[in-house]
Amino acid sequence: MPGRAMANHLRFNPRNDRAAPGEGMTMPSAGATLSPADRGFLMRLQRQTLQYFIDNQVPSGLVLDRQCNHGACRSEGLCSMAATGMGFIAIALASAPPHRLLSRNSAALRIRSGLRAAMERLPHDHGAMPHFTHSTTNAVHGADVFSTIETAWLVAGALWASAFLEDSGLEALANHLYERVDWHYWTGPDYHSARGLIRHGKGRDGQFLACSWDRLNGETAFMYVLAAGARAGCAVGNDSWQRLQPFYGTVAGLRFSSADLGLFVFQYGLDLLDLRQWQAPGKVDLHEEARVATQANYQACREASERFATFRRYWGLSSGDGPGDSAEEDTYRCYTPIGPVDGTAHLMAALASVQHSPTTVLENLYEAHREHGLHTHGRYGFSNINVDRSWVARDMVGIDAGAAALALDNFLMDNRVRQVFQEIPCVSQGLERLGFRRVLQPAVAHAEAAELPAARKAS
Repeated sequence: MPGRAMANHLRFNPRNDRAAPGEGMTMPSAGATLSPADRGFLMRLQRQTLQYFIDNQVPSGLVLDRQCNHGACRSEGLCSMAATGMGFIAIALASAPPHRLLSRNSAALRIRSGLRAAMERLPHDHGAMPHFTHSTTNAVHGADVFSTIETAWLVAGALWASAFLEDSGLEALANHLYERVDWHYWTGPDYHSARGLIRHGKGRDGQFLACSWDRLNGETAFMYVLAAGARAGCAVGNDSWQRLQPFYGTVAGLRFSSADLGLFVFQYGLDLLDLRQWQAPGKVDLHEEARVATQANYQACREASERFATFRRYWGLSSGDGPGDSAEEDTYRCYTPIGPVDGTAHLMAALASVQHSPTTVLENLYEAHREHGLHTHGRYGFSNINVDRSWVARDMVGIDAGAAALALDNFLMDNRVRQVFQEIPCVSQGLERLGFRRVLQPAVAHAEAAELPAARKAS
């Protein structure tokens, strides 16, 4: 299965590098304490992840879900809406300092092409878009013919890129894409387990998929904010956040929410929202949960090192490719610390946790960079690795490259991605309606550059 499994700064203006409004709310990032060598290493990795989206935006403007990380590239395949949305952000970032991999005008043209393709060539149902479409035929693929989370990423990327590039034409297109989504239509019926929560989407039979996004975690936080900020009649209820549940569990002696899931659920949405700057309603601190989840993931891999040689040197468990039944194929699995565990480490998923544990992330990456037996470093970053099976993943998955690109920009550029997203009017409105409170905090982010302090132990 390609893509993600459904599991439940100073801001620079690309035109003249002037500081953007709102910089007074910015906290310095942990990346400020990096050595020049470490910063240069991470900057080169970020350029590789940004290059994924430059290389793999197909002529229609959409972005391939995956591409070979080693050897010859494929010219066609499936595109995903999440990879395209992340791609809009990545392409805009690629045009800005410190990268400047393409011109600002070229970035705007690319993003406009992708927006027009999404709105004019692909089907939608009350604004929700397909998960996967073929790059040449636009045929819809996959079980979730219409996907709310994929749509949320496409919308978020369009809104972010148009705001960052300050392009009024792009803003008009992005707003049209956003405003046609009827988030209320996609909420569950009025019964306890799904009331007011956003459904996963619809299947090929035209029926709603059975599951709703009911977890309070970092994966979908931004989607509920977008949905709450919509116009009257299309927005989710202001109480939708309170209906989400944390689903606590224990891994490696540490208790945290969504402990049964892999790293990506603690990263994706939190690349867009700074939940140290915005205090969410309720008692769950998603930023802290992500920090603890990173430590638990690292420790779970180390505890499995007696069974798997991979985890004596590497760590990182998240949904992604692993060794297939034959040497000719790779298989996508929902890897988590509680299983399946087969000795596969997901290095890019670990990289996307750089803010929460810079030391262990850098150790992981440098170990992979020194790897002689298996070539893990490809054209777009590090491939998944399984030392026990003498296996390296063939592909880079677009959303893995995207999560790493966004996380690195926040880490190295003082939360630039988050700052821009939170200033988008509908996002600010959604945060306010859900009951988020904007707070000024001391510059504590530097502490995260050190080794993680002891996390809460399970009682």
